[in-house]
Amino acid sequence: MRVKELVEEFAAGLADDPDTSPRTAEFYAADLREFARFLAERGVVEAREIRVGHVMEFRNHLLEGRRKRFTVYRKDAAVRRFLDWVRTSTEAGLELDPIEPVHQPLDQQIVFLEDEEVRQLLSFPLNRREDLRDAVVIRLMLETGVTVGEIRALLRSDVDLEAAQVRLGGPGSHLAPRTRRISPETVRVIERYLAARDDDTPELIVGRAAKPVATSKALQNAILRRCEQVGLWRVSPMNLRHTFAVRLLRRGVTLNELREAMGVRDTTNIGVYRKFV
Repeated sequence: MRVKELVEEFAAGLADDPDTSPRTAEFYAADLREFARFLAERGVVEAREIRVGHVMEFRNHLLEGRRKRFTVYRKDAAVRRFLDWVRTSTEAGLELDPIEPVHQPLDQQIVFLEDEEVRQLLSFPLNRREDLRDAVVIRLMLETGVTVGEIRALLRSDVDLEAAQVRLGGPGSHLAPRTRRISPETVRVIERYLAARDDDTPELIVGRAAKPVATSKALQNAILRRCEQVGLWRVSPMNLRHTFAVRLLRRGVTLNELREAMGVRDTTNIGVYRKFV
């Protein structure tokens, strides 16, 4: 399915959406037509050809054009909303999850947690199954760099507790396959979480009624609730992924080794960490 045609279909839907103001719909339509032209200039015509690198390149293009920061944020939001619609509501074959793009923040700053903040984030009591679940999610993000989308797709069979490792980047992921080690403490938390469950759902992380987690936003909100619980600033999944990356670099890994550890196929996505080498 062609990007240009999907943009027009999405724009028409926005115009009829009672939850979207006419002004926002008008701006989004213009923003997405600009995005479609940007992709076409790079030979990307079909939606299934869109990659994380294209989203990042478009944002960098906007920043280099000295657009107002509010304008860049709006255009970025329009692109992510459009791609999420394409992925979930059409048969275009787009696998990219735009909620968690692998690119730098608009201010080009890498925001990560120091060791003391990591300990604070993980300090909430593990009394309930939901506590254990959130602890597993946060620990895996910190220790493996797994994204929210990958967490949602993880199966119990992807985790080898005896070998203390987890397989990431499975079918449907835009990241490369990789295997990462996990700490003994994380192994114990996963064991406790699985023991507290009484379901046969194959997914490692489940939501209410032992069903697979429906959206990335649900896990993002769970992390924010834990931040509020322990009195920490609002940490995002991307902050946790940055923390994983910076920790590796501080241990002496190269940028190429970091790229492999994060499952990133496009080397331009790793350049933002150069200052930590």
